[in-house]
Amino acid sequence: MGNCSPSPRRRGSPASPGSSPLDRSASSAKSKSAGGGAAGAGAGAAAVATNTVSPYALARSPSFTDAEADGDDVVRVYGSDGCPVAWRVRVALLYKAAAPVHFTPSEAAPLGRPVLRLSASDPELCGTADELLRHVDARFEGKPLVTPPARPARASASAAAAEEVAELVRLQHRSAERHLEGVAAKVAEMVKKGGKKAVKGAKVVVVEGAEVRRLGKWYGDAMEVMLEHARMEETVLFPDIQRASFPGVCDKVNEQHGRHLPMMNGIKEDIKTLLTLELGSPLFHEVLVNLSVRLKALQDHTKEHFKEEEGELLPRLEGVRRMQREEGNVSDKSNTAWASEAMGSMEMTHSKLFAFFMTGLLPQEAMQYLDLVCRCTKNTRHLVSMLRSLAERLEDANPSIIHNNPTKLYEHLLVKSP
Repeated sequence: MGNCSPSPRRRGSPASPGSSPLDRSASSAKSKSAGGGAAGAGAGAAAVATNTVSPYALARSPSFTDAEADGDDVVRVYGSDGCPVAWRVRVALLYKAAAPVHFTPSEAAPLGRPVLRLSASDPELCGTADELLRHVDARFEGKPLVTPPARPARASASAAAAEEVAELVRLQHRSAERHLEGVAAKVAEMVKKGGKKAVKGAKVVVVEGAEVRRLGKWYGDAMEVMLEHARMEETVLFPDIQRASFPGVCDKVNEQHGRHLPMMNGIKEDIKTLLTLELGSPLFHEVLVNLSVRLKALQDHTKEHFKEEEGELLPRLEGVRRMQREEGNVSDKSNTAWASEAMGSMEMTHSKLFAFFMTGLLPQEAMQYLDLVCRCTKNTRHLVSMLRSLAERLEDANPSIIHNNPTKLYEHLLVKSP
C-alpha cells in the first residue's frame, strides 16, 4: 500500500468539475492541434472514460443527471484501475457515505498514484493512503473515521504481532455473530409470516420461494466463513498456543468446534428440506419453526465459544510469538507476518466471500479490518480484487443501512442481486 508520494501535493487551481486534472495537459494539446474551440474540448473530454458511482448507486439511477454529476458536492478520485490506494480511498468514501463519488480510471496519474478532489472547489491532493484518508475525515466529519487509528507502542515485537492476530480474530468473530443474527432474524420473520391465518377478504402474506433460496445462500456463505475461521485457528493458532502454555489448554475450544459442525450441518439440511416442501403448508411451517430453534441454539453456543476464545486464548498469543522467535521459527520478523499467515489460510473469506464477510462488520470495524487487509496482503492484484468486490457491493447499498443496521445489509444486497 506504500505506493503513493510521501506527502500531499496541491496541484494548481481547480479546473471545471467535469474534467480530469490528470489529462488537462493532454486535452490542451489536442485542443491546439484541432484549432481550439468545441472540437478540441470534445477530444479532451473523450480522453478519459468516467465511471460514476455513489452510495445510492446513482450512476444506475435515471434521476442522476449530468448536471448533478458536475455538482460541487461530488468527490472525485482519479487513478489507475489497478492501484490499491485508489480502491481503498473509494471504499472508504462509500463507507463514509457523505457525498456522491466519481472514480475516473486514468493511467496518466502522477507516478501511477491516485489524485483526490473532495469537491469541485477544492484543490487536488496526492499522497499516501493514510494522508488521503485523513483529508477525507477532515472534510467529512463524523463516523466512521476512515483513517487507520494510531497504534500504541508495544513493549516488544512479539506483543505487536500478537495484537495484530488478536484484532483479526475478534473482528472475524463479530462478522460471524452478526451474520448468524441476520439469518436468525430472517427465519423468525418467515415463521411469523407462515403462522398467520388467512382472513376472509384480506391479502394473505406468505413466504416466497425466493426468500428461502436467499436464506440458503446467506446461511451457506456464513457457514463457509465460520468453518474456514475454525480451520485457521486449528492449524495456525491452537497448536502453538498449546505448546506455549500447557497440555489441554485448547481442548475445550476444539471440542466446541466439533460440536458446532453437526449443528451447522443440521441447519443446512433444514433449509434444503424447506426448498422441497409446499410453501405455506403445515409441514413447511413445522420445519421453519424447528430451523428457528436450531439457529437460536447455534447463536448461543457460538457467542459463548467466541467469549471463551477471546478471554482465555487470545491473551496467550504474545507468549506464543515469543516462543516462536526463540525457537527460530519466524522467518519474516515484521509485525504483520503472523496476521498475514492467518489471513492467507482463509482463502475463500479473502477472495470470493470477502464482500460478504465485510457486510457483517460495523463501518468502524470494517475500516479496522481493511487496514489489516491492506497491511497484510502483499499481492497487489489480489488486494485490488478484494477492494473492487467490496466497492461494487457497497455501491448498491443505502448508507443508512450501512451505518445503522449491519444485520440487514447483506439481506438488502441479496434482494438487489440478479
